[in-house]
Amino acid sequence: MNGSGALAAGWLLVLTTVAFATAGVLLGGLVDVRLIGGLAGGVLGTVIGFVLVWRRYVLPANEEDARRDYSDLRPYEEDEDDDW
Repeated sequence: MNGSGALAAGWLLVLTTVAFATAGVLLGGLVDVRLIGGLAGGVLGTVIGFVLVWRRYVLPANEEDARRDYSDLRPYEEDEDDDW
């Protein structure tokens, strides 16, 4: 994952959390428990945001890394003359 992918993943997490917290405040306002609704929505939004980021950004990056095969590279031979 490059820098723009990491930025997009962070924004996805933040926006998901804010959206769910807002929905929790609005639903909590129906029964006069806005604070509890907002907290519950924020926690739920954070969990769902992490799941979305994991599926959208982390798993493809791990699969792309697994496709790279470095088995044909020779091991690094240390130089004996570098003793300090």
